[in-house]
Amino acid sequence: MIIRHRLPYKSFTKIDRYVFADRDLSDGAKVLYGYMCGLRNGANFSDKYIQAALNLSQPVLARRKRELTKAGLIMVEQISARIYVIYIGFKGYPAEQVKTDWEKEEDKYNEK
Repeated sequence: MIIRHRLPYKSFTKIDRYVFADRDLSDGAKVLYGYMCGLRNGANFSDKYIQAALNLSQPVLARRKRELTKAGLIMVEQISARIYVIYIGFKGYPAEQVKTDWEKEEDKYNEK
């Protein structure tokens, strides 16, 4: 199969293809993962925003997040009463490692 396309880079998201081939993940979890990978780094998005964008209920969103957490693809950390950080990893580079790298980067920045 030869693939040819003219997809505009501006409105598309680059995603780990091994996530989409993972048979242990539901299709819904893969869609959520892909959507979250396309969100701007460092921006603040609420569950309500994601629910509206993907037409999901809160229980379904929570279930898909648990699935991605169990697979090591995301890690959710509460930093204050209503503020959470979601670290997004990929196959071979788990979300916990992403968190560690961000913390190291913040430490370097705070030392200056």
